[in-house]
Amino acid sequence: SVETKNTSSIPSLVQQNKFENTAAIIGPFYQNNVDNLSQLLGDKSIPILSPLSKERGKSGANIYQSMPTNEDCREAMINYINKNNGNLIALIDSKKAVLKDYLKTNNYKNSIVGLNSAGSVVKDSLRKLLVRNKMNYIILDSQKTGFILAATNAMMSLMNDYQLQMVILEPNPTLDFHEIDLNRLVKLKMMYPSIVRENLSPEAEIFRNKYKKINKIFPNQFAIRGFDLAFDTMMRLSQVEDFKTVLENYATEQIENKFNYSKNSLDIYSNKGIYILNYESDLTIKQASE
Repeated sequence: SVETKNTSSIPSLVQQNKFENTAAIIGPFYQNNVDNLSQLLGDKSIPILSPLSKERGKSGANIYQSMPTNEDCREAMINYINKNNGNLIALIDSKKAVLKDYLKTNNYKNSIVGLNSAGSVVKDSLRKLLVRNKMNYIILDSQKTGFILAATNAMMSLMNDYQLQMVILEPNPTLDFHEIDLNRLVKLKMMYPSIVRENLSPEAEIFRNKYKKINKIFPNQFAIRGFDLAFDTMMRLSQVEDFKTVLENYATEQIENKFNYSKNSLDIYSNKGIYILNYESDLTIKQASE
């Protein structure tokens, strides 16, 4: 169907009874259109899989959010730290209130490193929160080059005395520019949550080559995601159990994407399939050990 953020041809398609024999719907792309489709279909209970939106949708029993949200990624990373009995510490610049509020709400108030009067990092303030004989996971939340340099300098100067690893909770454009040396991030084994993983297996290579043969170009991340979601949905529909039962009880992993659905606070099934990745000393990015 034709679709923009505020308009779509979905109402006319529904009026024309285009969904009478539909087992599942992947799309629309925009979350408000997914919500509208769910309302228009009413009691038909056709599974609607939202493919790309990270927005939290309205409550709808037949809506399945296939894209993990930023909040899901943050929680997955913090759950990983706790599962591995790590010591969580946060270096947050003064402009980043969201993470600070989240940590305080979840009883991590004493894990936030204090800053000096200029809002910069002091090594001794960080040292006070470090614990010996366990991994210290230091969450860094800032897009200021100076703050990041001071924070990573402090971390690296303490590596001889403590086990520590740098963590970010979402993509940070400042880390992609030349001000921050990649070797600094590699030394600190920077760790982060990701909705995709790099897959270099022979099976993934076969898929990429076959895709190129058909489409004259190698698939990008979005093309692979489209395939993964469509294939995963068809696999779930082909089981003896009904779609919702299969969805609730089975986590799956396709070429680059993981699908692990559970109900969120809005009573919508959302995908919690998130990878924890980290930089390795050979400059590769690998999945962190569980």
